[in-house]
Amino acid sequence: METVYGNKAETLIFKTDKFKRVINHVLLGTRLDVVNEKQDAYEIDARGRGKSGWVKKKDVRNTPILKIFFVDVAQGDGAIIESPEGIILLDGGPSSKYYKFILHRYKRILKDEGEINIKAIIMSHPDWDHFNGLTPIINDSRFKIEHIYHNGIIRYDKKPPGRNTKMGRTTNQIINGKTRTVLTETYSSLSDAKKLIDGGFLMSTFKKFWQAAINAKKQGRLKGAKCLTIHNKTIDGFDRSSNNCLRIEILGPVPSSNKDDKLEYITFPEAENIAKENPGISDSHTINGHSLVLKFLYGDHSILLGGDLNIPAELHLLAHYGDKNPFRVDVAKACHHGSSDYLVDYLKKVKPMANVVSSGDNKSFDHPMSDAVGSSCRHTRGDHPLFFSTELARATSSSGTHYGLINLRSNGKILAMAQMKEQHKKVDVWDSYTIPWNGKFHHEIKEYKKNN
Repeated sequence: METVYGNKAETLIFKTDKFKRVINHVLLGTRLDVVNEKQDAYEIDARGRGKSGWVKKKDVRNTPILKIFFVDVAQGDGAIIESPEGIILLDGGPSSKYYKFILHRYKRILKDEGEINIKAIIMSHPDWDHFNGLTPIINDSRFKIEHIYHNGIIRYDKKPPGRNTKMGRTTNQIINGKTRTVLTETYSSLSDAKKLIDGGFLMSTFKKFWQAAINAKKQGRLKGAKCLTIHNKTIDGFDRSSNNCLRIEILGPVPSSNKDDKLEYITFPEAENIAKENPGISDSHTINGHSLVLKFLYGDHSILLGGDLNIPAELHLLAHYGDKNPFRVDVAKACHHGSSDYLVDYLKKVKPMANVVSSGDNKSFDHPMSDAVGSSCRHTRGDHPLFFSTELARATSSSGTHYGLINLRSNGKILAMAQMKEQHKKVDVWDSYTIPWNGKFHHEIKEYKKNN
């Protein structure tokens, strides 16, 4: 059976090959199975994504594109990246919501083929609201995984003997003429993770994650694990530059040392203490601040995903890159779920055309914060900047909760983002935008100005 893919921001599906009555809209890159062919039309099976029918041949393509799904995992982060090279799972939220969505997303493949191949699982940093939802996927025997990537920072449940932080051992070093406290205890491989488990004191969810990975390796479902920093530059298998390839560049974390396989990180203080003479060490700010910062490049488009960066971390990144600005992108995921702990100078460097926030209804955080939303939108390019939120995209009805999934699609030339309408007709369920977005009524405004 031949497969084609939608090649319009919203590809129209018609009742017949006469193209008069639209019965469905599918997003850019949606897979469609061809069941019949005429001169300028395909009859297609929409694969459960609304009604099947006929599409114009000029509206579809023969190869897959880049798709990124920002999954509503409540208070946490979880994204799925589908590229021509394979599937990447980036963070997985705090609970089973992410796992359930993946089972739903790939149910047809699981039914037909019995397994899913994952090119990479990426833990941006070891906070449970980012990695805990990945554990059931690693435990599921139907998933085969090439590599797990992480930032090398350990999560202990409490300070183990001989350590003064929950991250591990630190020491004072002279860096650029200043005394800095440096985290010297890090890890990389699965054998390193096994030693950590055997040594005890790990945070329980962190231990379960790596025990699942070790078991998957024994079962032949996982090749290995590796720590990533800027010294790696790109992720293996995602290092080519062409219109049909996804390239992933590593912009962070920036270690203080990465020689002879010894990875070390400068520790960060709380943001409110950065101006003090002795600002102290914050475990959370160090763990969050050294999140993997990944820049996705596909055709003409770029996307930045930066985990839970904070003010000390963003200052650290900007100091490292100096006059260079690798952060400018078309779409950016807001760091730390829209926390107030952000640096305006960093936002000005990123300056995307669209922002995405992943957050939930956890009232102890209140993410996204009003100032973070306002600043993100202010420092966005274009007269009609776009702002998407998994929490705001969520809706409720008599049939239950409809979780807020944010879609990003790129064929290298067209960049589109969409979320499901809260109230919609079955024919068109999508609220979609092309980037750059000129405004919903720009044609009408242009016509008005021409005639007046």
